[in-house]
Amino acid sequence: MHPEKFKQVAELPTADRHAYFVRKVADTQEVWGLYHAGWATAQVDGKVAISLWPDAAFAQACASGDWMDFQPRAIALDDVLTKWLPGMAGNDQLAFVFAVPQGSASVVAPADLLADLREEARQYE
Repeated sequence: MHPEKFKQVAELPTADRHAYFVRKVADTQEVWGLYHAGWATAQVDGKVAISLWPDAAFAQACASGDWMDFQPRAIALDDVLTKWLPGMAGNDQLAFVFAVPQGSASVVAPADLLADLREEARQYE
């Protein structure tokens, strides 16, 4: 990804980054996480939140601090829709969508992210 595009997208407000995430993963059919003997998570209001990104470059940019040893790993969108999000909902976890270094992420219920992704996918049919 071109550095200027990376900078522009990373500086978007949280809600706009969430919308970018939904569009991008519907287009590429993959979601990115950070992995090192387990997936990168955050704690939000006492719940585990699984961190997800639209591109390896954005995930890599967050591989510091507690996630310093983590590496970007792709997850097929179909697996996210059929396994990950339903499983996260069943485990009372949240989705931590498109975090940026020294910034925020969109924190959403898995069912809400699933609805967003399915709605976007319908536009590609």
